[in-house]
Amino acid sequence: MLRTARNSYICWRCLAAGTDAAIPAKALRSRRRPCTLPGTSGLLSDSRRAFSTTNTHAARSQQSQTPVDSNSTSTIRDDPLDESQRLNIRDRLRLWEKENPLPAEEVLQDISAGQSWGNFLTRSQTARTFTDEPHGQQSNPDLFDGDVLSDLRGQTSSILAGDLIETRFDGSRLPVLGICLGRHHGIHYFYMATGELLPYQSLTSVFTVNNYVDPAQLQPLVDILPAEPFTKPRNVLQHVQTPQALEAASELQELLTKFYADAVTFYQSALKFIERASEQVADPTKVKYMSLEELAERILPAFLKSGGKFSPHNLYAVHLALQRDGWGFRPLNVRWHRRNYIYEVRPSQDKRILEKVEERVRKLIDAAYLRPSSAQFESLWEQNNLGRFIKRARKAIQANRATRPWTPHGMIGPGDALLGDLPQWEEADLEYIRFMELWACHRVVPKSSQVDSLASTILRLTQMYKESDWVAHWTGVTFLQEIGWIPPWDIPARYGYRFPDVEITRDGRLQRPPIDIEKSLRPDIAEGARRDWGDDAKIFCVDSEQTADVDDGFSLERTDSAGEYWIHVHIADPASRIDPMSPLAHQLQTLPSSLYLAGYSETMLPPELEQAFSLDPEKPTLTFSAKVNEDGQLLDYKIEPGIARNVVHMTKEGLSSVLPAQGQDLGLEDDGHFFAVGKEPGMPPPIKQIAQAEDLTQKDKDDLLLLDRLGEALRSRRREKGQLPPMEARLPSPTVSFHGISEKRHPTDMNASRAWSGDPFIKFGRSPYGRSEQLVEALMHTAGEIAAKWCQSRNIAVPYSTQPEAVRNASQLEKLRAEVADPLTAAGKPYPQSVRQELFTLIGTSELSATPGPFYSTGLDAYTKSSSPLRRYTDLMVHWQIHAALAQERQTGSSLAGTDCAEARFLPWTRTTLAPLLPALQARLRQIREVDNRDGPSQWIFQALLRAWRFGEAPLPRTFSLEVDDVVATGIRGRLRDFHELPATLPLTRMGLGARLADAAVGDVLEVEIADVNVVTMEIEVQSPKAPDAEERVDEDVRRVEDEAA
Repeated sequence: MLRTARNSYICWRCLAAGTDAAIPAKALRSRRRPCTLPGTSGLLSDSRRAFSTTNTHAARSQQSQTPVDSNSTSTIRDDPLDESQRLNIRDRLRLWEKENPLPAEEVLQDISAGQSWGNFLTRSQTARTFTDEPHGQQSNPDLFDGDVLSDLRGQTSSILAGDLIETRFDGSRLPVLGICLGRHHGIHYFYMATGELLPYQSLTSVFTVNNYVDPAQLQPLVDILPAEPFTKPRNVLQHVQTPQALEAASELQELLTKFYADAVTFYQSALKFIERASEQVADPTKVKYMSLEELAERILPAFLKSGGKFSPHNLYAVHLALQRDGWGFRPLNVRWHRRNYIYEVRPSQDKRILEKVEERVRKLIDAAYLRPSSAQFESLWEQNNLGRFIKRARKAIQANRATRPWTPHGMIGPGDALLGDLPQWEEADLEYIRFMELWACHRVVPKSSQVDSLASTILRLTQMYKESDWVAHWTGVTFLQEIGWIPPWDIPARYGYRFPDVEITRDGRLQRPPIDIEKSLRPDIAEGARRDWGDDAKIFCVDSEQTADVDDGFSLERTDSAGEYWIHVHIADPASRIDPMSPLAHQLQTLPSSLYLAGYSETMLPPELEQAFSLDPEKPTLTFSAKVNEDGQLLDYKIEPGIARNVVHMTKEGLSSVLPAQGQDLGLEDDGHFFAVGKEPGMPPPIKQIAQAEDLTQKDKDDLLLLDRLGEALRSRRREKGQLPPMEARLPSPTVSFHGISEKRHPTDMNASRAWSGDPFIKFGRSPYGRSEQLVEALMHTAGEIAAKWCQSRNIAVPYSTQPEAVRNASQLEKLRAEVADPLTAAGKPYPQSVRQELFTLIGTSELSATPGPFYSTGLDAYTKSSSPLRRYTDLMVHWQIHAALAQERQTGSSLAGTDCAEARFLPWTRTTLAPLLPALQARLRQIREVDNRDGPSQWIFQALLRAWRFGEAPLPRTFSLEVDDVVATGIRGRLRDFHELPATLPLTRMGLGARLADAAVGDVLEVEIADVNVVTMEIEVQSPKAPDAEERVDEDVRRVEDEAA
């Protein structure tokens, strides 16, 4: 503490930051004024607060040369103080705290623990693992972190004993190597290069070398693994040691050290090739997606290969180089990145923008320190294009805030008024906007990049975000909304779509290169060979009233044998006309699925083709037929092209009204369990004729009831082989409507800002999963089973869905199902999260394979998805392969069953050519699921919650019930049990007075209230409830009376 004779004590942080209030006026005049731009109120000096104990050499030199005014008041007085003013340090601190009360603020940790931010620029990077992670109790962090089990399970389920992996903890730049010991006692163990033997439920690996160590060499370490993981510390070797285990650990340490040393040696020897990677690979304007092997082929000369390929440590050297280039290369998604998976290669123009903005920001800051007068500041501001951009942006933000309120929650508030004048931008301005878009929306740089500080500096210079605790990437999203570049409700999740030759536009659409559709079509490959299903085969198609791309339907045919029936699953047949090697087919391969993100849906096929092949009368079909009995046994199967004649469209509600009301509907009914904000639009009219139950004949109803019984018999057979029961999704499903929103655009300038009036209607809740959904699912699985069996019998390569980890864990799965899971299912109870966690971990991730294998989740020995060729490219591939084989059989007059067609040239793909395509296809499909099923819905839900909590657009309870899922050093993580199971965090700083983390346990239910919502990071912070004031109690009583009356 420092004190002047006539002023309060001054905090050293305030003094170092140069806060005007902390320094007497005369003292300010007696030394060099902190550098500010006109109207910035010490903004540039604020940017040094994080490093306030460090002074630049230039500043010290200039201050030492400044003569001291003898009449000025020095910051530190030399005159002695009275005895009454001589206080000890404790009393001084108490006095200062009373005179300067400040709220507690969270301080950035060197390496963040469960936060969306961290200091990666000035603190040393260490090989810190979670040995010292203070997890007191842990339930299911993987489920909490988003419930993307297909992705999270993939981290460890594909890693086997003896595999070498690299991981990076908490966004750190420092790689840590390790060797997997395999799965033991329900958890994976890894020997890390830090000398630790650690357990992990899910470990993100960004580089893998399979079979690097003989598993037998790991046995001494496996022998000391505990039945329950150790805590405090988690390192097994600090609790149990044997001479054999220490010797094995020493050998692994040598192998890891040698691998890294070999990679570094190669890196240095090939430096002239590796350092120019971006120049060699990047396209000037387009984003590329390439595997590590493909990048090595482009970057390294062929003479560096050994035995015709690059060695693992060569590839690891390239991987290290790509990771160091944080702007040019990045794994497409580190959650499911593999050694042969995809890197995103940013175009040269984007990298130049990042470098240019970095240079301009630094120049502006440096130049500002050399301008001692306001006039010179103003001149600098006008001459510098960054300064001009900031002034224009500030003006646009101020105008926007007159119509829409700002929030620190990752989005701006609702509004109905339109701006009068739309801001226009110079060419240089567009570069800064693009920079902010890359940083805030696309997130093209890792957490540890200095781009965070550059972008935050630009935002701080606008002076419009002083009230924000953190000027982070979610503030950047708000900035783009406030200047009218993106809509106020835009969700950053949609920028997670990353496909070759596909651009994400401002208006929410995906821009794909134009394709000549006619040149991509061929004559019907099944012409003259189609079965006419006639009017007797009534094909039932079950979809919503607004579904335009109807993929599938089903019909029933009775046989002459009692108790035996043909179930026909009729699938739309675009594959018969689209050439599999055409430009259109190639484009579909890069965007291999329709997108179903609420508000931003996109069809995979062009609309005209979608309508041409959507299932309807007179449309072609590829029909998968199964002959079954009432015990669910598959007696025979066949595949044949056909023509649909009698098609009946129904909704799932209409079908459910015909089926018996048996079993349990998983999910919540639409009776008070849906949450909505905004003005609900009217129901649009159906786009096709929908049949109701009363429109069906008695025979139709009898057929549907019989199909329901057969479907249940098929499910029963599959459950015996492991098929999982229906499970409720962790996230509710949102619906979004832009009805009633008006948009204002500049008449001539497409790069000008835009304005919007009104806000989306958002509604979310859990839809029931009833008999109609179960019937359709059973029949579609039947179609996939038939397709797999048919192709397997001819050894035809197609994208089979497999779960190899489930095969390896068959005995553990059988035990878990028999002792825990199946009794819960029989009792009609849902699986607790801990059971789901263990079950899904044992099942592992779903992998596409060119060879068939068991698919545990459906209880089938072989399975390939084949029921949605209008929506999924892999289904189209299956149809193309089948059509080619059927054409060959018609040409030769004999069946190919029993023959080996793996490398047959009449097929579009042989096994050799298909297998390399599957990793990239799987990566793209996973990122689509991540956006459509997780991030996108979450951000819409959080928008609705924010609009209700902050702006009162929908009623919310004052308090919520938080069920504890995890207790960590920084607080408690759990779910709002009475509000759609949304994840929430109770930080230690927001816990009530006297509350202790040690008193919280997994499964406890705490009463909390919302303290903060972040739409971009999808985080809810809660706090211990405060006592309501008198007005709040009255409002709560009124709401209670209204609820009771309703």
